[in-house]
Amino acid sequence: MKNTVILKGYKDGISLVLSKDEPFEDILEELEKRIRSSAKFLGSAKMSMRFEGRELSTDEQKEILRVITENSELEIICVIDGNEANEEILKQSMDQVIGSLSTKTARMYQGILRSGRRLETENSIVIVGNVEAGAEIVSGGSIIVIGALLGTAFAGTNSNREAFVFAAQMNPERLSIGRFEYDIQPKTEKEMKKEAKLLKKKGLENCSMIAELVGDTVKMRYVETDTFAADEELYELLD
Repeated sequence: MKNTVILKGYKDGISLVLSKDEPFEDILEELEKRIRSSAKFLGSAKMSMRFEGRELSTDEQKEILRVITENSELEIICVIDGNEANEEILKQSMDQVIGSLSTKTARMYQGILRSGRRLETENSIVIVGNVEAGAEIVSGGSIIVIGALLGTAFAGTNSNREAFVFAAQMNPERLSIGRFEYDIQPKTEKEMKKEAKLLKKKGLENCSMIAELVGDTVKMRYVETDTFAADEELYELLD
């Protein structure tokens, strides 16, 4: 086998080192062979995954996850960026937001919340995994997604104005806190380029995001490494 795909273990999961020069179809083919040959060794663990060596589109990531799940018993609960600085930001952000909840009342859910599923609880909830488009979370308290939030999130349904929604990757179909809904506006190519430039300037590419009530408006912002302080320039960008 060529070294177009290398599997490495790290503390919280597995890392895929992918050749940046080989065609993506060849990478998928070799990945399938490697996963099949390692399936017994890998077992049926739930773990996170990160990619190194190659930039991947969302569709390419989905294809890789499909190959892994079809050829092993692994459950990938979270895909994280391979950049060590961004990964450290994510870990510190998670520590902060999870630490702000009561461990006695917060509910934990581990695994991917698939399209068509609805998860409802009176308490805050921590989801270790992605929330797919078409899935829905309803919480009386806060919602924390250690993964991608692509579906619907309704937090603070018990009139909790302190509730928030946090996600490692935030791109919801709908999001509200209490009776206040976040106004999701489609962005033009110019606006997306402006956002990407500003995020790079501030070192917040692929950064976690949090939604919270400011007055009677749901505001979205990026979570920096060691602070929850609002960045007015980023608030303006997200309005």
